[in-house]
Amino acid sequence: MSRATLVAGRLLRIPDAVHRPAPSLLTFTGLTSKPFWERTDSWVSKWIDGLEAATPEIAAEYDALRGTPSDYKAEASDHGGTLHTGATDWHWSSLVDRGNPRPDMMARCPRTSAVLQALPGLCVDGMPFGFAFFSTLAGGCRIAPHTSPANLRVRVHLPLRVPEPELCGITVAGETRRWEVGRALVFDDAFVHSVYNDGAADRVVLLFDLWHPELRPDERAAIQAMFREVEAMRQTRHEKEAPVPDP
Repeated sequence: MSRATLVAGRLLRIPDAVHRPAPSLLTFTGLTSKPFWERTDSWVSKWIDGLEAATPEIAAEYDALRGTPSDYKAEASDHGGTLHTGATDWHWSSLVDRGNPRPDMMARCPRTSAVLQALPGLCVDGMPFGFAFFSTLAGGCRIAPHTSPANLRVRVHLPLRVPEPELCGITVAGETRRWEVGRALVFDDAFVHSVYNDGAADRVVLLFDLWHPELRPDERAAIQAMFREVEAMRQTRHEKEAPVPDP
């Protein structure tokens, strides 16, 4: 298997050039970049109808979770506490967290779990930029403009509850689209993107990440191996820096 390596280099960026991808951590060169992927794109067309057909069952499983605590921790996110604004916290109910499936949530949402696992290239196996969760954004809340850490993934929103569609939406690279229940949006979050809900009611989507479709299986494996090496080095450094208890 080839070995993935992070290469240091000079990057030229214009902060206000929202029409270009600008991941905050690393870029895999040569991948197609466009703000939105369309349902007519060949790789999307293979799975999007099946995903959307499951919307009522997925929404019912979300409803059964209502009232459970959120597992979103702003201070632990890649953006700290700067991302979300509004009187009500951003609510996550995670099925996959940083590439790690949560067995308890998968068991509570068997239909959602089955649909996710049937998708091509779901970001699991410890992929650190891979998530799947029910995202509830209350009325009057916003997600500030930001970019993903890397261009390795494509993000999908399956809208489940959009009671005021004219008052909420997502902007990617300057283009705003609105959610429609049961109609998935597929986008590249390496571009600057933001979300708003100016209505009074909750907007709910099932959000999940897929590997970029142009990454081959051997490339994914090499990238995953690199991530494991980086994590092992981080753990070793943490253990060396840990204070030694008094005898």
